[in-house]
Amino acid sequence: MKTNIDCIFCKIIAGEIPCYKIYEDEKIISFLDIHPYVLGHLLIIPKEHSKWLWDISPKDYCNLMEKTKNLAEILKKIFKTEWIELVVAGIGVQHTHIHLLPRQFNDGLGELPIKPLVPKPSNEELKKMANKIKNSL
Repeated sequence: MKTNIDCIFCKIIAGEIPCYKIYEDEKIISFLDIHPYVLGHLLIIPKEHSKWLWDISPKDYCNLMEKTKNLAEILKKIFKTEWIELVVAGIGVQHTHIHLLPRQFNDGLGELPIKPLVPKPSNEELKKMANKIKNSL
């Protein structure tokens, strides 16, 4: 499996950096963003390092999207919303990753949230949220 020793996500996958893990299998890991834009903000990443989503194989892409959809459905139930925003980014961390953001239509964040929550959720709040989501898997 390809990794990048300078990549923060590769370090999370290797267990060198702790995370609030939600889901993991042989190809994918999902965890809470520690600088969330909304409560329940998840990151879903392939374990094999690739810079961009479009660099992964079609089979891995389909697997990643299937797991993303499953996690979005769980977030919809937990956060009681019809809308889970999916964002594919990559400039901040150049390792393929997907953001899932549980949204409310009247949350005042516009089309796409642009700033992390202030105040940031505490470690205890993140831990409780991670456990709540994991218990719904």
